[in-house]
Amino acid sequence: MTIEEMASVIADCRFPDYQLIVTRDGRGEIYLQGFYVEADVKTGFLDRQATRRWFLSPAMTKSEIVQTAFKCILTSAEHRVREWFHYDGHAVYGPHFDVDALWELCERGNLDKRA
Repeated sequence: MTIEEMASVIADCRFPDYQLIVTRDGRGEIYLQGFYVEADVKTGFLDRQATRRWFLSPAMTKSEIVQTAFKCILTSAEHRVREWFHYDGHAVYGPHFDVDALWELCERGNLDKRA
């Protein structure tokens, strides 16, 4: 499937307040990315936000491309919940924690479990 065909499939995908774009990067790889406007969690100012990039292969079927768009929106929604949900003033389930810091937390055995 060509990038134009992929973009045509994505053009038929809709979700409120999201814009889905198919682009090619500098290496020639094709990606899907979603954009939406939301207040920045740090500044509070409205700004254009972007999802992560989702790789699209020319070998993908139409259904796989639509499923990737759906997964893009689902993952973005989870990301937004993780940023905005707070416990005692902190985004304790935030999506931007350093993986090595999380590993150290696991290594220390900081578990909350029943006796």
